Amino acid sequence: MIFFNTNFSQINPLKKWKGNSIIGNGNICVVYSDDSRISQNNGIQQFYYKDYTTSYIASTHFELVDEFGISLKQNKLRDTLLMKSFFSPQKISFYSDGISSSTNTFVHNSDAVISRLTADGENNSYNYNFIIAFRKNIINDKFTKLISLENKKDFVIVTFSNGVKFLVGSKSESEIIAKSDSTLLIKGSFKTNSYTDILILPGISEKEIVERFQNLKKKKNLYSDAEKYWNNWISTGELPKFNEMNSENKLYLEYFKRNIYAAKSSNLNGQVPADMTGQFVTNNMPQLYPRDAMKVARIFILAGFYDEAEKIIRFWTHDSIPKKTLGEFFARYDANAKAVDGGTGARFDEPEWDANGYMIQLINMFYQKKKIWLADKNFIFEIADFLVQSIDNTGLLYEGGIVEWTGYLPATNMICAAALKTASEIAYNFGDKQRADSYLAASKTISDNLHKMYDVRRNTYADVRFHGMKRDNFSITERSDSILFLWDTSVMFGFIWGYENHEKLENTYKFILANNTKFNGGVQYFEALDAGLSAYGNDLFFFTTAASAQYAAKTGKIEKAKLHIDWMIRNANIYGLMPERIYLNQTDCSVATPLSWCSAEFAASLLVWSKNHK
Repeated sequence: MIFFNTNFSQINPLKKWKGNSIIGNGNICVVYSDDSRISQNNGIQQFYYKDYTTSYIASTHFELVDEFGISLKQNKLRDTLLMKSFFSPQKISFYSDGISSSTNTFVHNSDAVISRLTADGENNSYNYNFIIAFRKNIINDKFTKLISLENKKDFVIVTFSNGVKFLVGSKSESEIIAKSDSTLLIKGSFKTNSYTDILILPGISEKEIVERFQNLKKKKNLYSDAEKYWNNWISTGELPKFNEMNSENKLYLEYFKRNIYAAKSSNLNGQVPADMTGQFVTNNMPQLYPRDAMKVARIFILAGFYDEAEKIIRFWTHDSIPKKTLGEFFARYDANAKAVDGGTGARFDEPEWDANGYMIQLINMFYQKKKIWLADKNFIFEIADFLVQSIDNTGLLYEGGIVEWTGYLPATNMICAAALKTASEIAYNFGDKQRADSYLAASKTISDNLHKMYDVRRNTYADVRFHGMKRDNFSITERSDSILFLWDTSVMFGFIWGYENHEKLENTYKFILANNTKFNGGVQYFEALDAGLSAYGNDLFFFTTAASAQYAAKTGKIEKAKLHIDWMIRNANIYGLMPERIYLNQTDCSVATPLSWCSAEFAASLLVWSKNHK
């Protein structure tokens, strides 16, 4: 167990914001939570395999029982949720007769999810039930049905109509005593000072998953194997470094590991949803935002996890990804990587041209580190050409950008100006002088016109909009005679993605500190006239807080950066991961807890801060 005696621990873990943990290995992603504020279903909430089209499992849990199979009486008010390690959520349960049990769940590198039960008390042995509920009928853009649960001596094979199979079995002796059309019950026992492991293995071939199961049963200690594997993985990247490893810095390092691992777990073969907990869905599937995935890829490059970054970049540069027009990404895709509307959140066709800037910078960042081009020059030129062609007569880009709401946004324009400068260097290196000159000229055009988005009245960059609201979830794109300057703290992403610091950005950060930083470090998002948008934008967002933290750290404002980082740690969910946002009235956090790129941006903040910390 990991406890820290620091100023952060003054918050009772049970009072932390509600939340899920995210565990996985690149082929498996599991949303796991024993937090009753999330759901009365325990354990695994979602189980994705290979991609995000289908979630197969609805719940899993252990219970201690007496010799007659009757559940022991629990004091659920004493349940403790924590992390046994950065890769394993843990639940400690207490029973009326002085017995306590501990369940921790982790992903093995052999494409297996393991739930382990231990118990303490005066008994010499303990009886348990393990219950796992599969989803019977899964409806999204297609219909997937659970076909069968078949007993195979010491395990069960579960078969779905799409060809995916699951093996469920115990590592030790157990008995499968009951199964319904979608729920399985396993009964067993274990001695004091021992434990029991339940293994869940997905696959396509029954023969292959049975072989994996038999091999895993021969292993001495699956948790120790996983611990070694994940510690080796985390050591391949760059961790925050501190001059002194005191209790506070140990806490920072632990939270970095949890959040970079959650980001890694969210990455299924290059697919990284904004959220896989249920807030943002299309056709009952997690949504894929190019923007969000690209931000996660950046963190992997910064931290030296190049395999993870490569998968994301290759996914979004693949020629099978639909484009709205040549060189233009859609704002949102479903889990089949198709641009389909009908989901929650932003519309799929709302322009988000900052994604072009991110991709150009990512391809170049990866090349600078590994000397490998993850896209051919024609792809780079297509997305850069689109930006050049989209600059209007104001010299700026007019689109939805980070907040999915049409206007002239400083963040998008800075990001794309920096990216076009990079694209010019790339074109020059590929011998295309005409494009190199065109991109450099376009970058300068945007830079020369950034002042048009500067609110001299408030001394800050601001979004320039013609309407303060949306209409039926659509942006009102028509221009009007009335110009609105509305603050938007996402402007700091312009600096993070390569635009040079300057006086007006410094003034903007001062404005954010004075006006949009609440509760000792959390940063609001944007200003709006529409009541619903305003309430949303005024909440405290983790990605904008992280953007301010990174700006402060890289410009020498070390204590201000720490202010933002400490707020994120104090307001992490119960598993130490980062929600999308905390409501301004402090009553709750959003359903998306965590949000993939919030965890990633937190990790980046801590890494950047530690590099600049003296």
